[in-house]
Amino acid sequence: MQVIEGLLHVFAHTFNVKDAVYLMSHYTAGCILYGEREKLPQQSLRKYIHAETSTVYLVDPERNASELTASQAAAKRIREYFLMRRNCHAKTEWLDVKWKGGVMSHPEQKDGSSCGVIVVKMAKLLLEAFPVIPVMEFCTSKRAMQKERRCLALDILEASVFDEQDCCAMCATFKPPGEGPIIQWVSNQNIYRHLELW
Repeated sequence: MQVIEGLLHVFAHTFNVKDAVYLMSHYTAGCILYGEREKLPQQSLRKYIHAETSTVYLVDPERNASELTASQAAAKRIREYFLMRRNCHAKTEWLDVKWKGGVMSHPEQKDGSSCGVIVVKMAKLLLEAFPVIPVMEFCTSKRAMQKERRCLALDILEASVFDEQDCCAMCATFKPPGEGPIIQWVSNQNIYRHLELW
């Protein structure tokens, strides 16, 4: 989940929507949608959020027939969350919004291991087209998903905060640990070479 969250932040910066889209952590989202009410007061959104519609989409890459029902239940939990937020934190933004559940058309997962890749691909398309909800059309074959995994790995590496010329590719530090002669660090080129084989 941390990798997915990292990629979402990369895409929000890439498409310059970081100030228009609120990226909620998976833990907070899990507490709101599936957690017990006692845990909700600890999850107060400390930032204003903005949305073009008041629709909640709970997307299942396997195209589950109950997506609409799940989205409607999620919208109800979101309404309860904002009510709690007012009661516990005196924050009233979005309290009166009539959240509703909806279904978003999207490609179907074809294997048992690419759900995360598909979800990230859909999120990337949403952020790129924001505030419009785009038509979700992309290939989900095994070969396409392998290619997408490689592209996502390269997105993470290219968004890294360390300088690949001066910092270690494994620990991102500027200087080797300890004192004494400088040791040979892991080369960034080796990492890219491994990704090309992947």
